[in-house]
Amino acid sequence: MEIKKGKLVVRVRLEGKRFKVFEDALIDTGAVFTVIPPVIADFLELEANRSFPKAILVTASGLIEAPVKILEKLEVAGIEIESLPVVVHKIPDPAPIKVLLGMNFIEKVKLAVDGKQNEFEIQDPK
Repeated sequence: MEIKKGKLVVRVRLEGKRFKVFEDALIDTGAVFTVIPPVIADFLELEANRSFPKAILVTASGLIEAPVKILEKLEVAGIEIESLPVVVHKIPDPAPIKVLLGMNFIEKVKLAVDGKQNEFEIQDPK
C-alpha cells in the first residue's frame, strides 16, 4: 500500500450485528484506541463495552470523555479482527478521515512501513 502525503491510509470494513460500512481509515500509532464517529457507531448499532464503558481522550481541545463500544468485526487488507473495542468520537472538521486505527488494532497485526519506498504493508501475524 502506498503512503499518501505522509499518511498511512487504508480502506476498512466495519461491521455491527446487522450492518457494515466501508470507510477510509488513518493508521495512527499515537492513538491508544481505534476511533469511529458516532454516526457510524449508531448505524452499526454497536453495544457498550461493559467492562470499560468510557475512555478519557487527550485532544487539541483538552481532555474529553468518550464512550467505548465493541465493533463486531473490522476487516483491513483481508485480515479480520473480531470484538474490537472502539472509542466513539467525532474527529473535528475539516479532517478528511473520520476513522483512526489505533494501537489496539496495530498490536493485532504486523505493520511494516518502508518510508524510503513510500509504502507500507499490513499482514496477519499468524
